[in-house]
Formats: sequence, C-alpha cells, structure tokens
Amino acid sequence: MTAPVILAKSPGSGGSRSGGAYVERVELVLGLPDYKPLEKLSLNPDPLQQLATAFSSVRAEAGERADVCIDLVPVSERRLARRRRRLLATARRRGPSAYGERLTGVMGSGSGGSGVWESMASAWSGGSKGGSGAWRGDRLPRMTDLRDQVGKFEPGSGVVFGVQILLRTVASHPQAALARMHQLLAVMAMTSGENYLQPRRPRSRRAVESFDRRFATGEFNPRKRQWLTVPELAWLLKPPTARCSSPSIVRCGGLVPPAPANLPVYTGQADLVPLGAVVYPDGRERIGAARVKDFLFGLQLGKAGHGKTEEALVQAIALAHAGYGCWFLDPHGEAWVRAKPYLAHAGVMDRVWEINLATPTLEQRVASWNPLSMEGRDATQIQDIVRSVVDGIAAAQDWGDHAPRARTILARAAQALAFLALRAVKAGRPDLQPTLFQVRTWLTDDTWREALLPLLPRKMRDYWVTTFPALPKDAVPTVTYVIDRLETSLSLSAYFGSPRSSYDVRTAMDTGRIVFICPSGSEADALVACLLIHDLHRAGLSRQDTPREKRKTFWAWGDELTAVDSSSRGFVAAISEQLRKYEVRFVGMTQMALRLSAVTRQALLQNQSMLSTCAADYDEAAFVARRWNDHVTPEVITELPKYHYVMSIALDGQRTKPFRVRGLPVEEIFAHYNNPDGIPDLDAAIDANLQRRTVGEIVANLEVLDDDIRAFFTGRPGPGPADADPTTVID
Repeated sequence: MTAPVILAKSPGSGGSRSGGAYVERVELVLGLPDYKPLEKLSLNPDPLQQLATAFSSVRAEAGERADVCIDLVPVSERRLARRRRRLLATARRRGPSAYGERLTGVMGSGSGGSGVWESMASAWSGGSKGGSGAWRGDRLPRMTDLRDQVGKFEPGSGVVFGVQILLRTVASHPQAALARMHQLLAVMAMTSGENYLQPRRPRSRRAVESFDRRFATGEFNPRKRQWLTVPELAWLLKPPTARCSSPSIVRCGGLVPPAPANLPVYTGQADLVPLGAVVYPDGRERIGAARVKDFLFGLQLGKAGHGKTEEALVQAIALAHAGYGCWFLDPHGEAWVRAKPYLAHAGVMDRVWEINLATPTLEQRVASWNPLSMEGRDATQIQDIVRSVVDGIAAAQDWGDHAPRARTILARAAQALAFLALRAVKAGRPDLQPTLFQVRTWLTDDTWREALLPLLPRKMRDYWVTTFPALPKDAVPTVTYVIDRLETSLSLSAYFGSPRSSYDVRTAMDTGRIVFICPSGSEADALVACLLIHDLHRAGLSRQDTPREKRKTFWAWGDELTAVDSSSRGFVAAISEQLRKYEVRFVGMTQMALRLSAVTRQALLQNQSMLSTCAADYDEAAFVARRWNDHVTPEVITELPKYHYVMSIALDGQRTKPFRVRGLPVEEIFAHYNNPDGIPDLDAAIDANLQRRTVGEIVANLEVLDDDIRAFFTGRPGPGPADADPTTVID
C-alpha cells in the first residue's frame, strides 16, 4: 500500500502558521562588536525609498502585512563612559599597531607622569583612569589606534541608543511571507559598512513566544547588546523627503500654522459657528468654532465635490437650531434634501420655509412670491420695489448701460403696477395685485392699459399718454422677452404668478425663519437669483426702521456664487459692504474666486471674517495664499485631501493665521438631530407656514387675472366683496 502524499506546504525556516496565515519573524542584531559603526546613509537618494517600495508591494487586501518595529532606549552617559574605559583597556592590552610613532623618552608611572594610555583613557572617559600601571613601550599609539578600538563611541559621538529591531511579515502563503521578509532584509542590508545587521530567526517555541511578546508589548529585551548612534539611525527616524516618491508614503500635506490655542470648542453653544475638526495644541482633535459676534461675512473656495456646501450646511443647521434666521440659496437642491431630516423637529419645523422651483406637478403645493406686492407696505416704498425689480431683471439680461430705454420702460411699468397693487390692498383685494406677468399685459395690451390709466396719478399717467406711444415698436419686446421666458416654466409661473406672496424675506429676517431656496435648474435661474439677491439687499436696508438692539441676526448662504454674481451685477458686494450694521451675515461659496467680478471679490476679501479653501487649481491656490501673506504655500492648498480645508477666521477682533480643518459631514456632527421619520410632518408644517397652494390653482387664477384686475378697477362685475371700492383715493 502506497503511503499518502501530504500536499500541504510547510512553513519555511523560522516561519510559523497563526490563525490561517503564515508568519515570518526576524530579529536583526549586529554581526560584529557594536563599537564598529554601520554605514551612515545620505539623504540623496532617500534611503526610505527602498523601504517604502517594499511596503508598497504588500497586498493588504489579501491579508498580507509587513512590520518593521524599532525600539530605542537611550544609553546614559555614565554607561557610555564605562564602555569607553573597557574598550580602552582592551586596546592597552593589545598594544599599539605596527605603525606607531617612535617615542623620545619613556613615559611611565615612575618617570614623573602617567602613561600614554592612562592619559588617553582619562581624557576619553570623563577623567577616570584606565588603570594604575602605565604601558612602557617605545612607541606612542596613534589616534587611529584608539579609534580602531573605541570606534563610534569616541567623545563627541552624541546620543547613543540601545536598539531592538524586529521584522515580521504575514501572508496567506508561506513563500509570500518569506518573499516579503527577504525584501525587508534587502532594505536593511543598505546599512552594511564596518558593521552589518545579521538576521536571527527564532527557532524554538520559547524564542517565538519571546519575539511575539516583545513585538506586541514593546518589551525591550534584545537578543544581545547593540548600541547605535544617531547618524546610524537617522535614515529610519527622519520623515520621507521630497525625493521619496513611493505611493505608499502618507504625506503631512505641507507646512500650515497650528490652530489658535484659544479657538473655541463647539459642543452645541448658540453663540458659536462650527467650522470642522481641528487639532488643538495638545494634539487632540475637537470641533473648532468661530464666535457669532466675530463672524460677519465669509468666502469658501475650492474644487467641486470637496466639501464647501457641506461645510455651509453644517453651519446653517447649527445656527437654525440655535434660533437664528437662515437663508440658503441652493442651486442644485442637494443641500435641502440633506438638511430636511435634521430640521424635522418640533422646535424648528414651525420656522422652516421651502422655496422649491424644481419641475412640479399640478397637484404639488408651492410657495409664491410677487415682487410687486404692496402688502404691508406704503406708497413711499414703491420706489424700493421698482428699483429691486428693474435692477434684478436688468442685471440678469446684462443690460448694463447699453439699454437705458428698456430700463426706463420697465421702471415705468413696475411703478404703475405697484401703484395699482397698493390700491388693490387698500381696497381689501390683495388677491388682485398685479404680478410680473402683468408687465407684459401692461405694455402690449393697449385696451387693458388705457382702461387702468385713469387710476394713476397725473404725473405717472403722462408718461403713458405722451411718451410711450412715441417709442418705436421694437422697444417693448426687449422688456417682454424676460416675461416670456418666465412663462415657459411651469414652476416659475406658479412661483411668480400669485398676487399674494407667501415668501417675504423681510418677514423671514424679523421672525427668524429658516429659508431654503432651490431654483429650477432652467435658463431663467439667473433672473430668479438676481431678483432674490436684490430683494435680500433691499430687505436688509429696510431694517433701518428697526432699532439696532431689536434687529435679529440673519444668516445667508449663497452657493455657486460665481453664477449669482455674474447676474447680480454688484449686489453681492453691496450686501457685504452695507448689511453688517443691519445684522445680516453672508457666506458665499464658489469654485474660483478669480471668476468673481472684481468688485465682489474685493468686497468679500476686504470684509471677510472667514476665508476657507479646499483643494484648488494652482492659480486659485496662489491667489488665496497671497491673502494669507504666504503663511501657506500654493502647493499645500493644491494637495489638500478631499473634505479638508485651510481657513482663517476673525477671533476676538483679530485675524488668525491659516490653520487646518477637517470637514465633518452633517450625519457625523448632528447625528442626534437626524429624524427622517419626521419629514412628512415637516412638509405639512411648511404647507402651513407658507400657506402653499397647488400649482394648478395658481396657474388657473393667473389665466384670468388680467380680466379680474380690469373688471375690479373699472367697475365691471367681477369677483370680490360687493362693498369693495376700487376708486378709493390713496394719500
């Protein structure tokens, strides 16, 4: 009968199997006496390159592992001096080499002085003599003789360490573990010089247990005494240089100043704005924060998808729960989707407004905004309404100074319609206020306009009677083109088509509302953003009527600021320059600061209380680095990992140096607020907060609004209370 053949691979010499994996263990010891030095490796090329290359070949996903464990224990000066004396004593017994110099006389203990070796021993061992007798030879030992015996332990050698070097590799195959070990041994062989490192494998069970215990616990019990100096160890103790290009090297990311020692720590305080995870001077990572009183305006820069919006969202949720009013312009709608579960709480949801302009269904409930609405306003505010509408549309259409006629026509039309809106409100029919869509009717329907002209003051009416008819016919389409574009969008028709506004940013400021605005993603977004930004600026300035101590702090964030700025034509700059005194704070996020208009970029940088950047293109990085007086190099910014920032803030009235921040996702920092089950209740609360109506209802009413307005103001039979007086004179 043939004996069975065992196909299982046995571990190689010095190897063993542990938990299904094969382990190779090696302890490196000096092959020659430890006073003989190892090779001192230079920095060019970087000796760590070979070690990093060896590590990069380890397949961690396959369960492989390679470790180089170096334990150091400093040798006291007393022990080192004693070691020198012993080495000198050995050298004395051996005598000088054959190449010593001829003595001019005998120097012994009986000739009035100590012997040569005793003199050397005393000088090289801290004053202690090597022995009581003197060597009586006829040759003087040279310094090379002494260095040959004392070696690297000569005076001035610096700090000396006792060293224990353990190598360990793990793999699922014994030959793979052995191959990884050979790679490490080849790397360590670079140190061979007058001395060399010799591998010793534990072979007995007791030796293996000793190795594993020392490897796991750091117990210092090397196989033999081996002392190494700093020059011999420097290549292992230094960080990788720029010449070490292995992908397995983890870089620190460059030099960035440390975070301020007095940076507040965020634990949910209402007077702090969270920034992200910051390493404090004690080495611990905490959530750093800026103080609300110091935080006025901010600018966040960097590549798409690197965490700018997430950083802003964390701040918005924190301040919303702290009771502040918030306004978040979210062009993509993603921030709102992420924020909803964290705002679905009884103490917050009654303050939440959602303005979602994405493509709706006819049954969907939406908020509305009539920029011409005069509810809660008087005749003196008509000029503010007109300016906001005209500047918003003109900026979105890039009229600039090249279309004065179009601006004039639009301004006159907005003025007339705002006046009619005021009459409708005074008459108790705010549901018959003209909207932006009535601008086109006013300009193109002569019968409709002429029927309402008698309701206007004489000076206002004269323009339409004398000047407007004389204008060329091609003057009107320039203005009505804007309204035609709005009407092509169902969501914008519903948003701008209701006579009564459910959205009022001044009300949001004064009552601490939490407003998220998500444009439709259509080509009309520029117009919508312009009108919203201009309205924000107008509402902020209107707080002049409120005593300073009663103005609630209101926070606004604008994502994709480049697109907003290109259409708002300077109003973002005006917000950062003028609204501080009215307790309106603004933070802008954009990928490229250099694409902002010069006036906006200068205003934000001049007045910013927070400047933050994630990874960016070199030109953008260089631009930001110059703002920090080169405390950070552009290379550091370009190589920032994803969701990591460099930022500076205002702290206690002073601008800090830039420091590192690790971005924290919403779900990590506000996990205790996450309430996805409360989203239906939040939607119901938003319906009640904004009194939202269905898209179908708003659009149907808009279809007959022209006729209803004309019928009401001209005295024809129309909807409305019988006692309403459309001819009420407004003082």
